[in-house]
Amino acid sequence: MNIETVDIVTRLQSLLRYHEAIGISHYPRTLGLESFLRVLPRHPVKVEDEVALKIPVTRPKGSLRKEMPAATKPPVKIEDIEAEVVACRACDLYKQRLYPVSGHGSGKVRLLIVGDWLSADENGGLPPGQLFGVLQDQMLSKMLLAIKLPVSEVFITNVIKCAVPNTCQPQATHVQRCVSFLRRQIVVLRPELICTMGMVAARAVLERSQPLSQLRGKFHEYAVEKNVTIPVIATYHPTYLLQNPEMKQATWIDLQLLAKRLGLEV
Repeated sequence: MNIETVDIVTRLQSLLRYHEAIGISHYPRTLGLESFLRVLPRHPVKVEDEVALKIPVTRPKGSLRKEMPAATKPPVKIEDIEAEVVACRACDLYKQRLYPVSGHGSGKVRLLIVGDWLSADENGGLPPGQLFGVLQDQMLSKMLLAIKLPVSEVFITNVIKCAVPNTCQPQATHVQRCVSFLRRQIVVLRPELICTMGMVAARAVLERSQPLSQLRGKFHEYAVEKNVTIPVIATYHPTYLLQNPEMKQATWIDLQLLAKRLGLEV
């Protein structure tokens, strides 16, 4: 199976699993879908842990072919998504990947924090377990301590799931390939609140083009499924704060809003 086919299959798997997680189980049998289903690969394609498509089909009278009942699948776990991230080769970033970074936290969390990506000096390497960077993670720990939110109630992740050398600059196409992992993490975790840190994370979650200065300081909504939304607050990334310490005051205002929404006394 060539790289292009692997890419298509991986993206299709991720999309189907996301649809399954949010409750989509049937697809309308349109001409476009029928045309897609009639296209056979030149070589057999093995897709592990396939998602069953329960597409209603009208068969002619007297047809002996019967619909097989779809198997009941266990709910997706955060560990399942992590395993997919480890094996992902959906874009060319995997060639420069230092190691995969799915995220860190327990399965039941109150707050989901989303950054952009983890980068490191390819000569000096990076200590294991980092999410935003050594100094950045230290600053993030101080932020959580300041609002009295236990780390055990937080899940931290990035939009880009690969740690890459700081000479590598991920592009918008990489975000598009990777963001389905983040969306499925949100569906599985169902946090009380989402905090995006940095412009890349804010745009990936909110799908808005306004500058971060206009997005921060207020709550937005992320639609998980019909009639189910999660409040989102956008603020600055620790990397930006290390370079621009004068913006810490604005970030503290955002953190206070976050803490109040979670019922924490700051």
